[in-house]
Amino acid sequence: MENTTIIQERLAALRRRMQDERFDAFIVPSNDPHFSEYVAPHWGCRAWISGFDGSAGTVVVTRDRAALWTDSRYFLQAAEQLAGTGIELQRAGLPQTPSIPEWLNAARAVRVGTDGRLFSRTAFDSLRNDLSPYGIEPIPADDPFAAIWTDRPALPQAPASLLDTTYSGETAKNKLDRIRAAQPDGAVRIVAVLDEIAWTLNIRGGDIDYNPLVIGYLAIEPERAVQFADPNKFPPGDRERLHREAGTEIRPYEAFPEYLASLQGRPVIVHPNGLDMHHWTILETAGATILPETTPHSLISAFKAVKNSVEICGFRQAMERDGVALVRFEMWLERTIISGGRPTELEIAAKLHDFRSAGDGFQGESFETIAGYGDHGAIVHYSATEESDRAVDTDDFLLIDSGGQYPYGTTDITRTYHFGRPTGEQKRNYTAVLKGMIDLCAARFPAGTRGAQLDVLARRHLWNLGQNYLHGTGHGVGHFLCVHEGPQSIRMNENPVVLEPGMVQSCEPGLYLAGKYGIRIENLTLATAEDCPEGFLRFEPLTLCPISVTALDTKALEQSQREWLNRYHRMVCERLSPYLEADERQWLEEKTRPV
Repeated sequence: MENTTIIQERLAALRRRMQDERFDAFIVPSNDPHFSEYVAPHWGCRAWISGFDGSAGTVVVTRDRAALWTDSRYFLQAAEQLAGTGIELQRAGLPQTPSIPEWLNAARAVRVGTDGRLFSRTAFDSLRNDLSPYGIEPIPADDPFAAIWTDRPALPQAPASLLDTTYSGETAKNKLDRIRAAQPDGAVRIVAVLDEIAWTLNIRGGDIDYNPLVIGYLAIEPERAVQFADPNKFPPGDRERLHREAGTEIRPYEAFPEYLASLQGRPVIVHPNGLDMHHWTILETAGATILPETTPHSLISAFKAVKNSVEICGFRQAMERDGVALVRFEMWLERTIISGGRPTELEIAAKLHDFRSAGDGFQGESFETIAGYGDHGAIVHYSATEESDRAVDTDDFLLIDSGGQYPYGTTDITRTYHFGRPTGEQKRNYTAVLKGMIDLCAARFPAGTRGAQLDVLARRHLWNLGQNYLHGTGHGVGHFLCVHEGPQSIRMNENPVVLEPGMVQSCEPGLYLAGKYGIRIENLTLATAEDCPEGFLRFEPLTLCPISVTALDTKALEQSQREWLNRYHRMVCERLSPYLEADERQWLEEKTRPV
C-alpha cells in the first residue's frame, strides 16, 4: 500500500507539471540521451514514475489515466508491480492491445509532451508520423523529472581511463584523422552515442552497467576535438595525454548545449539516429547548417565494426581466458548435478561469475547472465529473480547465455545442456539447432554478401520441422565495448550492410517452445578472407567452449557437419589445454572427443 501511494503521488506531481505546460499527456520511454542499451539510474524515469523496473517499457500519463506498455518477458512482473498504482498494463504484441497512438486518441489527447532528450531525431519523427493521423501533436519538452524527482540519482561518476594502443591497435589521433578525412572542409561532427565516443578516443569507463563507457558527447572539429564529460573522471595524466596526442580537450558535460548554440553558420554532421531531438533543436535554432548522415548507420560505427589486427588478436586472447573459466564452470555444474546437487538459476549465474572473476583480465560481465531451466529457457531474454528462481534437474534443458569483458575483447556465448536422458523430440530439436549453427559458421560466401543472405543457413533445418525463431541470428560485437553493436547483422530482415573482413558477429540460432523449453547455441565468429578463394570470405570460430552432445543425434549429422564439429572441438581442446590442470584437461578431452 505504501508503494502504491508513492507512485500515485509521483503521478500527481507529473500531472501538475503537465497542467502548467498545457499537455494532455506525457510519454516516458526507457531511454537516455545516448540511446544506451542499459540505462544509468539517473535516467530511470520510467521505473521511478511507475514502480515497474523491468528493462523495457513505455509509460503514458494523461490527466486522469496512465498506462504502461511492455513485452511478454515482463507481463507477470509488470502486473505485480503495477497493482494498485492506477497504471494500466498494456501487453504489447497481443491483438487486443491498443497502440500508444490508439490509446491516446481514445483518451482525447491532443498536445502530448515528452522529454526531447530521450528521443532521437529519427524516433521523434516516427512518433510524429504515428500520431498525426489522429490529430495528435508530440511536443519536445524539458525534463519534468528534474523538478519532481527530488532524490534523483546523480549522473554516473565512475572513473575513466585511456585504453592503451597495445589493446586498441590504433591511436585516437589516427582515428580522428580518418574521420576528418571523410568530412567536408570546415565541418564539425557531433557524436552522442557512447560506444562511438569510446572507440574514437580510446577511452573506457564504468558509467553504464555491463558496458565500459563514459557518459559524454564529442565534437570533432577540423583541428581539434572536444569531449563533454566530467573531467574529474580521468586521471590528470590521461587528460594531458589526450590533449597532447589527440588534440582533444575535455569540457564539462553540462557545457554541451552552449557549445551547440555557438555553431551558427557552421556545417555540422550528425546522424538522425544518434542525436536527441532536444539538442537537434538547439542546432537548428542556432542556425547551424545541419548535414545529416543519410546511411542507415554512422561513419564511426562502420569504422568501429571492422577490427584491426591487434583487436582480433585480443579477441582470441579473451576467448582463451573466457574458455578456461567456462570449462571449470561446466565441470562444476555437471559434477554437482550428477552427484545429486540441484543448483538454482541464480546460483548458477553467480557461480559462473565467480569462475570468470578468478581469471586474469576479467573486467565484468558483458550483459546479465541468462540461466533458464525448462520453460524459463523458452523466454528469450529471461532474467531469474528470487520469485522465479528454479532448481535445475535432469529431465529438461538448461540454457545459459553469458559473456565477459576483458581489456583485449568482449565475449558472448550460449550453450544448452541436458543432464539426463533427452526425449526423442528434445534430441530432434537440439540437433536441428546445432546443424543450423554449424552450417552458418562453416559458410563460405562472396565478398559483398549481406547477413540476410546467409540467415537461411541457420534456419533451414528448423524450417524442415515446421519451426522457427523470431530473433536475429547474429549481431555485431564490440572490442571491450558493447556486446551488441552494429551496423552488420545476420537476420531475416534486410540490412544493407555487407559483411567485411575483420567484423566480429554472433551466430546463435535457437528454438523456443513456450511452456516447455528453449534451445540456443551461440559462438562468436570473425569474418575473414584467409584460406578462401579470391573474392570469398568465411567465418573463423572465435568462441572456445565445448558444445554439449548429450542431446545430439549424431546419426542425423551430414558428414561435413560432423567434420566441422570435430574440427572445432579439436581446436577448443588444443587452445585451452595449456591453461588447465590435469583433471580439467582430462574432462575437456572427454567433452571434445570426436563424434
